[in-house]
Amino acid sequence: MNHHELAQQIVDRVGGPTNVIKVIHCITRLRFFLKDETIANTEEINELKGVMSVVKSGGQYQVVIGSLVGAVYSEVIDILGAKFSGEETQQEEVLVTEKKKNVFNRFLETLTGTITPVIGPLAAAGILKGILALLTIFKLITAESGAYLLLNALADALFYFFPILLGFSAGKKLKTNPYIPAIIGAALVHPTVVAQLANVDLDFFGIPVVLMNYSSSVFPVLVAAWLCSYVEKWLNKKLPSATQLILTPLFTMLVVGVLTFLLIGPVITFLSGQLATVVFWIYNLSPMITGFILGGFWQILVIFGLHWGMLPISIGNFMANGHDPLLAILAVSIFCQLGAALGMLIKTKDPIQKEIAAGATISAMFGVTEPTLYGICLKFKRVLWFSIIGGGIGGAIMGAMNAEAYGVAGGVFSLFGGINPAGIDHSFYAMLISFVVAVFGTAALVFIFGYEKRKKKGEM
Repeated sequence: MNHHELAQQIVDRVGGPTNVIKVIHCITRLRFFLKDETIANTEEINELKGVMSVVKSGGQYQVVIGSLVGAVYSEVIDILGAKFSGEETQQEEVLVTEKKKNVFNRFLETLTGTITPVIGPLAAAGILKGILALLTIFKLITAESGAYLLLNALADALFYFFPILLGFSAGKKLKTNPYIPAIIGAALVHPTVVAQLANVDLDFFGIPVVLMNYSSSVFPVLVAAWLCSYVEKWLNKKLPSATQLILTPLFTMLVVGVLTFLLIGPVITFLSGQLATVVFWIYNLSPMITGFILGGFWQILVIFGLHWGMLPISIGNFMANGHDPLLAILAVSIFCQLGAALGMLIKTKDPIQKEIAAGATISAMFGVTEPTLYGICLKFKRVLWFSIIGGGIGGAIMGAMNAEAYGVAGGVFSLFGGINPAGIDHSFYAMLISFVVAVFGTAALVFIFGYEKRKKKGEM
């Protein structure tokens, strides 16, 4: 693929630079913010070699590229100019676009932009934890050794200091000084604060302070970052320009930091806990049925970008407890996409489809399923239904065996997430069984029944 040529073709067909407000990218998609989506020639973009699909969601015009999206994005920015990148876009035009979106779309976009950058490191840390568990289970190293100490610090740091990283990521997404939310996140997990968790007599100039354990928390620092974006803008309008460099960060940090400890942290932690309680109450009604629904239909949510509304709940529960049943089930939704791509690779004799299936299989092995979804499943609905069946059965097995995920990882690396640090248990066996069912079961369905309906006699 000629990345520059593809980038130029995409830019031309979305309406050219004059129709682009900004463009960002995630793991597999170019996400355009356009002045007028009706100008974009979606049909022609879908026909471009190197483009899997076009999705319009959340006020974004999303061009699905696959694993090479980073290279194509760089060429797009070279063509458009740096001012069109997500970091340097003209603020006034962006604000006009933001106001046109509904609250739910803005919420999903913020979650997407905040969590996407940390998904990779989160998965890497989870895999490392799984490897460490295996090394200790098979007595290759001991928990008292220097090797374990250093490797465990690398694997555990992200989880313990998650509010700092999430605060920085949220600050960048919300276009506020990212270091202020990061500092507030650091304050939440500061050793002196953690040491006072049991102190019920703390006060802030007479106002009672309810300290909570914010290590590995998700929602408090996200709300703090959102508030920072408003406080910073207000201060920059009121303070003389000569004083903004120091006074804006100072007052933002003081106001939002204190509010986070006194109000935001306790309230948001309580509300997120109640939300998690409701979600897991539904899950506990029938883990098997929940597993079937999530395992089978999760990828449908991914197509429309709606999975970002659910993912923070699972990650928040995982961060709080060190394990989560929903993340175990969601791993199956990737397994079935791997099976769909593998089945297509074995079954098809079409060289173009075989090339697409080969790339999709490799991507799905590493947890990236968009190439399978857009390159295969949405083109061949039969394969989509086979993946739903395979994922649903695999998810039902996860639920029936009460499996938990002890690490956040995708693709074949999810198997490491099924390893309990205390020793291999039912969760790992459930992960293995579900892997076999979802991958090889889905592939077998595609191979046996084919990926498209056979034409009847007389049909053209």
